[in-house]
Amino acid sequence: MSSESETLKDWAEAGVVIGHEELVRDGSVSTTLIRGLEVLSCFRTAGETLSNADIARRLGLNRPAVSRLCKTLISQGFIRRDKNGTFRLAPKILTLAYPVLAAARWRHSAAGLMRDVAEFTSGNVTLAVVSGGDFVSVQTAGEARNFPHVPEIGISGPLVASATGRALLSLLSGQEFSDTLALSRLAYPELFGRFASHTVASIERCRSDEGFCVSYGDWRPSIYAASAPLGFTEDGLPVTLTCALPSYRTRREDMEEDVGPRLHQAANTLRQMGLFTLLPPS
Repeated sequence: MSSESETLKDWAEAGVVIGHEELVRDGSVSTTLIRGLEVLSCFRTAGETLSNADIARRLGLNRPAVSRLCKTLISQGFIRRDKNGTFRLAPKILTLAYPVLAAARWRHSAAGLMRDVAEFTSGNVTLAVVSGGDFVSVQTAGEARNFPHVPEIGISGPLVASATGRALLSLLSGQEFSDTLALSRLAYPELFGRFASHTVASIERCRSDEGFCVSYGDWRPSIYAASAPLGFTEDGLPVTLTCALPSYRTRREDMEEDVGPRLHQAANTLRQMGLFTLLPPS
């Protein structure tokens, strides 16, 4: 095992995480609510439709239990049946995200600079935050045409397998840092081991004077990405700025010598505007 793998393992070992089985055994939590949320989480891609059997297989539940959960979610407007009898997410699901997005007004203040970077690089630029062992996109800018992957608001991905995630990890410290890595290892054990060296090197690079990291197809094989940690919002959310481009029309030298430094400069500008601070609020 490499020294970087040992380092990442040691960081995660210091974390505390409550596993799914322990939650289920805990009589103070609602297992029915957990199962209902898991049904909603089964829908992973845009426009995906799932049958009763698909959901049962993904969650390891019997079909009658899934049927009851889906009927409940339909009655509350969060999923719907399509003409083929399969399930898909319903628009009401967006109402759950609205209060979070509406409170994040800093997204709009950063939008102009994001568009400038997107236009100059011909890439897609994203703001993202931490959610458990994943990152979640909260704002995007750029041209969607001719891109193999468009980072819409709400798209998520593993922290340890992406430039975005590694830049976010670089902002964390202490117990929060270890707990987040422990969650990442629990959620993505294979990726945690495979990208250990990249993750450690990227965290250290983001914390250095360079202030950014890069990824060459680690998460999405067709995408090169660079990411710079922005800092923390007033209410304590860690945020990062990422630029992604198709690998078939991007050179690694450009990511290292142009895109990455440009993101670092943009991050400094956004902090000077007072939108983010490198230290979490006390």
